[in-house]
Amino acid sequence: MRRWVIAVLVSLLLPVSVYAGYEELFAVTKSASWAIYQRSTGGMNAICSAGAYKTNATHTWLVSAGHCFLGQDLNRTDFLVTQDHKNFVKARVYRLGLTPKKGADETSDDMDKHSGKDWAIVEIDAGNQSVLSIGDSDALILGEDLVIVGVPFGLDFLAVQGIVGSKDLSLSKTVWNHAMGANVFIAGGNSGSAVISVKQKSIIGIIVAGPGAQSSLAIFTPIKDVDTSVGK
Repeated sequence: MRRWVIAVLVSLLLPVSVYAGYEELFAVTKSASWAIYQRSTGGMNAICSAGAYKTNATHTWLVSAGHCFLGQDLNRTDFLVTQDHKNFVKARVYRLGLTPKKGADETSDDMDKHSGKDWAIVEIDAGNQSVLSIGDSDALILGEDLVIVGVPFGLDFLAVQGIVGSKDLSLSKTVWNHAMGANVFIAGGNSGSAVISVKQKSIIGIIVAGPGAQSSLAIFTPIKDVDTSVGK
């Protein structure tokens, strides 16, 4: 009788704690998620997503995908970030994980003409923002739960849940197609979304690719390959 009572109590309490925990993590992830806009003569367009990991009184630093900024004059192109598509904050590329190969045009957007890892650090002119800590991508295991928040198709923020599908996924020889894989829905605009480990409640990667305009297969750069050091 006692065992039955305990089993009933566990069955009643467990779903509540699990869903409450995920709901809270999605809310925290959303509060640290940003959309990256590019301002040009044609107007402003949401091109990628990003996740905040460090902040001080005047600035905040975000992780995003390096390919989002290829083909741009990083010293001139005006990037903005937003969390509501209404209020915008000025931003700039602080550090890029991709470098042009010898003899390649620095403004080329061809990934095959770059070497390195697909990631970017973006600095924004806003302080005291919500952030997520940096986690340990080496500690990930297959089947581990992940969450992301981003702007698929450049539209509103969308929270998605998935799992670690591979720790060494190689779809081709290009730099952006050899990283970790996840079974999670993404679409164009999700590039740069911070990948959050449910277990660690920390950033363990950055969404960089997926086959097609939308896919349930996401490729992400592990956070261990990203130089997240900034300022003092």
